[in-house]
Amino acid sequence: MNSKMVGVTALCVAFIASGAFAQDFCNAKHSGSKKTVSFSVGAGSDKGETGPIGEYHYEQWNKSGSATTDFYEDGSFSCSFSNTDDFLCREGVFYGQNSGKDPLSVGNLVADYSMQTFTNDKSISYAYAGIYGWMQNPLIEWYIVDNWGPASRPNWLGTSRGKITVDGAEYEIFTASANRATIEGYKQFDQIYSLRATARKCGTISITEHFKAWKSKGIALGSSLYEAKVLGEAGEYPEKQGASGKIDFNYAKVYVQSEPKSSNSVSSSSEAVSSSAVAPTSSAIAPTSSSSVVNSSSTIALPVERADFRMAGSAQVFDMLGKYLGTVELNAGVSVKELLLTKFGKSGTFLLKRGASSTVISVENR
Repeated sequence: MNSKMVGVTALCVAFIASGAFAQDFCNAKHSGSKKTVSFSVGAGSDKGETGPIGEYHYEQWNKSGSATTDFYEDGSFSCSFSNTDDFLCREGVFYGQNSGKDPLSVGNLVADYSMQTFTNDKSISYAYAGIYGWMQNPLIEWYIVDNWGPASRPNWLGTSRGKITVDGAEYEIFTASANRATIEGYKQFDQIYSLRATARKCGTISITEHFKAWKSKGIALGSSLYEAKVLGEAGEYPEKQGASGKIDFNYAKVYVQSEPKSSNSVSSSSEAVSSSAVAPTSSAIAPTSSSSVVNSSSTIALPVERADFRMAGSAQVFDMLGKYLGTVELNAGVSVKELLLTKFGKSGTFLLKRGASSTVISVENR
């Protein structure tokens, strides 16, 4: 390995260790084409619209009132609603009805998200932001709640099943039962909640680690995962068709992380953890080992110019000063160097990050 490569790799590791690349998506902007969904429903009625957008899947649902959502191809979305009883907008990974995808076998599901706006209007009695989905066989509605307003614990959360630590933060698990509209029609079903002890507006959520934690608490999971999506929800209780507001996720990506999570990423907790002790979730990025990059004269290149270097899919791109530049979509058979040159139109050294994986690539405009 020549001295230039050693220097760049060391710089990369230093930036990662210092957190310079941590959560830069917090300041990201909506990107890509969008689909606008807008509709109104009468008092006491509900309506939903769902479908694909890019590699993701969206849904808007509201009971009473009107709502409009811009869903973007990059996974982000922005929602507004008025005079509703309950409103949900979400975008992420969709497996479908009776998918046969075991929640613990689909891979390491992870979500990166950032909220630019999270409503806390006086007309709203509850609001959730985090990750949401359904499982089937048995039918279960599940939430990982990272933010809320105005009350974090409405009375329908049900029974506490203890506390866990995931991604360096404490969550309390609740289970409940409900009887209303579902993905299988109107019926009774179970609910699982992971509620974060301290609210935040940007971070990384290790979804699969919550699934594992729920199972470790003796909570039954469905055998078919229907979806896993970044969620914004708000409503009024008791229902008076009065909830209005806006939720804007300027960044939202749900993906299967190629690198396995450490067994230390989740643990049970019987006592509360103070907010000052909560560790940041994405500063502990594991750098790619030096064997993952090779010397090519004065540049750093991927072996055989492959794009599927343990992180196929959407990757964040930074310069070597830690500035967030945007994202690229990595696909097998595509030259990463050509992709970066086309996207950013300049040569230079870039760091690509996805989940816990990262690598340094030097691009020359020949």
